[in-house]
Amino acid sequence: MASPLKLEQDVQGKVDSFRARIAQEAEDLVSTFFPQKLLELDSHVQELRLQDVSRIRSVPAPGPPAGPDPDPAGDGPDPPALAGGEGQLLRSNQHLVELIERVKPEIALLREKCNTVRVWVQLLIPKVEDGNNFGVSIQQDTVDQLWTVESTAASYLRRFSTYYNTRAKLVSKMVKYPQVEDYRRTVAEVDENEYLNVLQILLHVRNQYAALHDVILKNIEKIKTPRASNTDSLY
Repeated sequence: MASPLKLEQDVQGKVDSFRARIAQEAEDLVSTFFPQKLLELDSHVQELRLQDVSRIRSVPAPGPPAGPDPDPAGDGPDPPALAGGEGQLLRSNQHLVELIERVKPEIALLREKCNTVRVWVQLLIPKVEDGNNFGVSIQQDTVDQLWTVESTAASYLRRFSTYYNTRAKLVSKMVKYPQVEDYRRTVAEVDENEYLNVLQILLHVRNQYAALHDVILKNIEKIKTPRASNTDSLY
């Protein structure tokens, strides 16, 4: 029979210290930080809901034609020109840029805090044994739920670059074909849709804090002592 692995005393002490620190931090997150962040984000969501979505629309306005008159004979109307020639900057939608820059740290923070709580629960999982594993299954379900939240949050961060790329292509089309009104309308629609998407992401972040706080507190006894005699059901 193989002998159990042993760590040097100073190394074991550092590992135990790490486990204790993670446990304290995670319990503080669940009991205090999660509900505080839930209320903070709920207030932010209500604020955004009151905004007029139409003010989010920000399409580069037609500017005066650059260079010589393309129709010196005056045989027909000139197509509207857009600012954005060589060396000129066509700015992003500043309303959305500011909103996205406010929401991105919230997404990153949710991932970070979920990671801490997930490590804590994983370190509480006991060694594999036959029987009396109901509490262990609750721990594993909690770990899975936390991992899902982390993965979903990561996908939200990737979506922002997709929005900027889509909008950039449309604005480039506007510059090339300023007479085509549909490109301008499409940019406005993309901006409005992104605003609603960002609001939905913020709702999701808020809801995850609420759900994680609720489910972990309801099952805290089984999470901390998975092989106790109590067999309450997982909510």
